Amino acid sequence: MLLDSVWLRVIPLLVAVLASSSTHGQVSRLQIVSGDRQIAVNTFVPPQPYVVRAVDAQGTPVQGATLVIQTSGMGHNARLQDEFHFRGFNTIGFLLPSDPLPEYVAVTDVNGLASARGRYADGAPSSFIVSATATPLPTAVPPIYFFTTLVTAPPPGNPMLVVEYFDAALDHYFNTLYQAEIDALDTGRFPGWTRSIGSFIGWATSQDAPPGALPVCRFFSSLYTSHFYTADADECDAVIAKWPDIWQLESPAAFYIFLPDKATGACAPGMQPVYRLYNDRPDPNHRYVTDSALRDRMRNAGWIPEGYGPDSVIMCTPK
Repeated sequence: MLLDSVWLRVIPLLVAVLASSSTHGQVSRLQIVSGDRQIAVNTFVPPQPYVVRAVDAQGTPVQGATLVIQTSGMGHNARLQDEFHFRGFNTIGFLLPSDPLPEYVAVTDVNGLASARGRYADGAPSSFIVSATATPLPTAVPPIYFFTTLVTAPPPGNPMLVVEYFDAALDHYFNTLYQAEIDALDTGRFPGWTRSIGSFIGWATSQDAPPGALPVCRFFSSLYTSHFYTADADECDAVIAKWPDIWQLESPAAFYIFLPDKATGACAPGMQPVYRLYNDRPDPNHRYVTDSALRDRMRNAGWIPEGYGPDSVIMCTPK
């Protein structure tokens, strides 16, 4: 039930956009070519530029479309934020220039491609969103979004980003590391879901993961259209035993990650907490965040922290 299950209803991210006056009416959608799900080490500039392709309704590349590629909280760009008004985990703030800065503006070439670095403007977050949209602004449709996670040192092994989606109608969050699911969500195969602000580092397989990383059980409830994750083998077994008709085990190793000390909730050096919060409603849903201020804001809104130690840490990810 990973890709074809009934849980996904996605609003397409590859949507129609308006370009500059020279290409008005020609650009039908923007596509992510590269730069998505990057891990940047000790710098605001990601390892590679964000590359976007503009195409018309027939899928033909559009040359000469002016795009702005920048942090989603900046300038005139649509500002992706969650229902609690956060724009990225551990975000300090955004510089808001009155006009897009020149280094963020790019014009598509003969292949419909444009690229820019999309640098972050001030205090570094643990994860942030870069958006690409067309000018002149405002456009009639939303931009597309890229995930970047910033860490202080290269993560060991072969790390990947676990990304967050949100369905406003369900008021549910969902996380996935699987590329096939990300592609399906981003191309509109399952309407209702859009990218949200969060991402954190995990490992796809035991071979990719460093020593000590544990498999994460992934459960799905068709009754509630909701997913649940745990890296605690005891909790995984308990869910299987207590609620076999409600929570179905989709994968015993959806990705790999670290557990905190169960008594204290402390993560190992070089790691930061992942907090799990439960919405405490008849339609149960959980969210996984790395920002303690966002955790507190959600708790004040009625969400219940679930995890180990006084801070309720459920997993640990590189910081």
